[in-house]
Amino acid sequence: MDVRKAIETRKSVRAYAPGIIEQEKMEAIVRAGGLAPVFGQFHITVIENPALLQEINATTLEMMKHSGNEFLEKRAAMEGYNPLYGAPAMIVLSAPGGNDSNGFNMANVSCAAENMILEATELGLGSCFVMGPMICFADPELLKKAEIPEGYTPLVGVLAGWPAEKIADRKRNTSGQVTWLR
Repeated sequence: MDVRKAIETRKSVRAYAPGIIEQEKMEAIVRAGGLAPVFGQFHITVIENPALLQEINATTLEMMKHSGNEFLEKRAAMEGYNPLYGAPAMIVLSAPGGNDSNGFNMANVSCAAENMILEATELGLGSCFVMGPMICFADPELLKKAEIPEGYTPLVGVLAGWPAEKIADRKRNTSGQVTWLR
């Protein structure tokens, strides 16, 4: 698959089939994140431990229910809603000090996440960029369990796994999103 094909076929997967991702595939995804165009430091934490993933999911769901954010509260109230969508892997991208006032740290981790998402697509895996589950890391105990380096704050995550359903080709019209100045 070439880069364009990966971009065109990438889709946010919100339902994953049971099963682990092979180690060499996870390593390729992580390597892709490390090759992102960045101008600062960030840290990658790969969580595949089912018990920890379940704890992150449950903590996120509870925090969403009481967040005061109408969108998050509505999502959390949906029957059977699962913030991690049953993904067997969560890759957490953290930056020192969290998001800085210029947004550089968010740009860095987002670039790394996009590389990871495209690599997962190349490997035939499903993925989903997430920010909502990062609220669970407000719990210092969970931050410790996830072994986030001291002084680093989780900003974004990438969920990865085998899609529960075949990913259909998608069409998106982007013509209204572009202004050409020639």
